Amino acid sequence: MAVLLPAGIGMTLIPILFFLLRWRFPTAGRQIAFILGVLALASYAPYAISAWPGLDVVAMVVAILVMTAFILGLISPPRHAKSHKMGFHAGPATIIAFFAVIILLDSIFLTIATRGLSENAARQLLPEPQGGPVATSYFPGTVAHDYQEKVAQFEAYDAMREEQQRRGWQVRRGWLGEPVVGESTPFRIQVYDGEGGPVRDADVTAQFLRFSSQSLDFTRRLEEIEPGVYQADITPSRPGRWEVIVNVRRDGATHQLRGMTDIAEP
Repeated sequence: MAVLLPAGIGMTLIPILFFLLRWRFPTAGRQIAFILGVLALASYAPYAISAWPGLDVVAMVVAILVMTAFILGLISPPRHAKSHKMGFHAGPATIIAFFAVIILLDSIFLTIATRGLSENAARQLLPEPQGGPVATSYFPGTVAHDYQEKVAQFEAYDAMREEQQRRGWQVRRGWLGEPVVGESTPFRIQVYDGEGGPVRDADVTAQFLRFSSQSLDFTRRLEEIEPGVYQADITPSRPGRWEVIVNVRRDGATHQLRGMTDIAEP
């Protein structure tokens, strides 16, 4: 959307203003295209600076705006043309249509890849299953590690990992029994400090993240039942593989572990 919205607005407004102004000034097509291109960039600059989407996105939008104005100027006759009639060249127009289709399709594919299809859209567009469980293409689920995080966030995460290694806490985690859909199963965490002593009075949470659908994610707080032992009863809602993120917080320090777990069918 960071590309589609400003680029779509620009590709709509620039041709409309171009043909309106060219109808008023029929021999100044290239000058009009140049001015509209400059105005489009000047209008986009404050938005890009205030809501910085990344250099790659800005470069794509700038290229689309400049290309739109350039091609409109390319199909315009020069200022000294004898005829004041607006000419039409099939070649440049074909180029415009080609890139417009490419941008539209890429934007649709990018949106589906990042946000997924809703269940209603998947039901309308995808074929009916011939048997077995119904699958949905709805994403956005969990991402184990996002390499497009901002630099400040990555540095904070990296510093937390280094501090965690220096702290030397040991965490043992697991189910007390086989986790099955619809059945309550205890999930236990044992936390020991670097000297092997129990870590008491910590705030322990376990996040269960579903790869196929973010709407199924849930978090449980684990209660301390013994010194350094934390437990909660978990009732899984779907079978298959889940990502589990355990956060242990005490005295401003956070110890985080990530892992996978498999939930069985009832």
